[in-house]
Amino acid sequence: MKIRLRILSIFFLMALGNSIYAQDTFRLDNDNASVANSINVEVLKDGRSVRISWEAPRETGEIIVARSSSIIDNPEKCYISDSLGKFPSGVANGVNQIYDYNLKPGTYYYAVVLANHVRKKDARLVANRNYTTIPIVIENNPPPQTNNHPPSNTQNNYPPSTNTNQPPPEEQKYLSDNARVTDISVKREGQFLRVSWEPYPKGIQGETIYTIYKSAEPMSSMTLMRKAEKLAEVSHPENTFLDQDLTKSQTLYYGVSVKQGLKEVLPLVQNQSFIRQFYVYDQDKRKPPKEDDVVTNPQFAYDEMHVKDLKANVVDGGVRLDWKSPDRADENTVYSIYQAGKPLSGGVSTFLGGNVRKLGEVSHPDTNVMVKMKPYSGTMYFGITVKRGDIEDFTLTQDQSYVAIGGPGAADNTQTAENDKPNKNEPKEEEQGPQDNQNNQNVQNNEKQPLIVEQEEPSDEEVDRVLRATYWKNEYGEAVKQLAPYAGSNDIDIRGKAKFFLGMSFYKKGEYNKALKFFVQKDTKNYNPERTEFWTKQCLARIGGGRR
Repeated sequence: MKIRLRILSIFFLMALGNSIYAQDTFRLDNDNASVANSINVEVLKDGRSVRISWEAPRETGEIIVARSSSIIDNPEKCYISDSLGKFPSGVANGVNQIYDYNLKPGTYYYAVVLANHVRKKDARLVANRNYTTIPIVIENNPPPQTNNHPPSNTQNNYPPSTNTNQPPPEEQKYLSDNARVTDISVKREGQFLRVSWEPYPKGIQGETIYTIYKSAEPMSSMTLMRKAEKLAEVSHPENTFLDQDLTKSQTLYYGVSVKQGLKEVLPLVQNQSFIRQFYVYDQDKRKPPKEDDVVTNPQFAYDEMHVKDLKANVVDGGVRLDWKSPDRADENTVYSIYQAGKPLSGGVSTFLGGNVRKLGEVSHPDTNVMVKMKPYSGTMYFGITVKRGDIEDFTLTQDQSYVAIGGPGAADNTQTAENDKPNKNEPKEEEQGPQDNQNNQNVQNNEKQPLIVEQEEPSDEEVDRVLRATYWKNEYGEAVKQLAPYAGSNDIDIRGKAKFFLGMSFYKKGEYNKALKFFVQKDTKNYNPERTEFWTKQCLARIGGGRR
């Protein structure tokens, strides 16, 4: 009897265990039902096109193929990536491969997700199953197409490569023991630290990887390297990283290694591949400079680190900025010029997140710059900060240290070249005193050769940062303000993307006529024809139905 009871107990426990395992397996299967499998991307013979293939997820529906210049490893990145279109999946005549033709030189990553999960914003992404982690690199000079039986003397049939930066094949395969980055530096950006370096000269795009390390001790030996924290990896030729994980004042060491294949050359040379940085956590709290800051005027108070009477004059070729220096400025005073699509009145937080662009720096006594830029129809903000030693004050005041030009938000001190004409009521030169003549002479000298700052072309990453900070947080009014400058970019892709999301922002606000003006533009259609056509029809339906 006892033996029988034991046997029954054993069977009962086995059945219970199988039931729990089956439930876990069922739950796991349900989680994975929406995830595609075995995504694969290969470059075609033309060197400019790729084929994307995958195994369809068990869940049926329309599938979207996304493309981006960075790894699409989370839903947020997926939502702002370029869409290559929607395709039926898991049904008869379903699609499990497409081609992406005529790509521009660059690095690309792909993802395959179900459209309904994109709409619900709950898309699940699994590395190397439904998104790629290995970059697809399209080079400036694609390999020539050859026949199946190429001639034996290929040297006489193909011209030498024009890409002089590409190392020879034997150096591409093996990483030298002397492979190191150089000129590593650390600069403060608000509350964060940005690490920059000069890339490895023989680095290969998409193959050479830079790993950023952080430690409380120098990285001058293999033993000390084991104590370092690995922060991130970036692909050549990327040469910068922003460390946002900083919680206290401390002495830090940053290093950058070079990796290719399975070999990694660690940072063991100070001030070349690793560097020391003194970090002050509460630097943003308006405190006076410390005694060890390099200043020649100790009476220069932190509260006085502001320029005054900033003027913006629109002239041919851009905008001229003039300002008055702080009362006690000296040769250690540095002015930084910033540009943004929104007011610069929010302190340090305004300058974080990538929405404010630093155009350059000038040193005292220079108090004017010429910003070269094309005509722009929206509102643009320019600000000037003052830096002493390692301390920079980001507290700006409108019409004093930052100013708006163009649009309804522009201040009265925004002028054009015509406003520079002399006033009839002003005294003539001979009526002015010697001191006035000297001042005028100084002004004229300053006006002769203002320093020129080139406005850089925006990048796709900048547009993505704006979208993450505004559009994807449902802040459509702010999205319109911040996307407007990018609609005038020289880059057709950036211009089209900005105009598309400007149209989407107006649509979300219920301003369908304004949205339609963007959707019907050629740039927007070139960016994404299918989505643009869909939202054009949506606007027409809303307008035609009387909902404006």
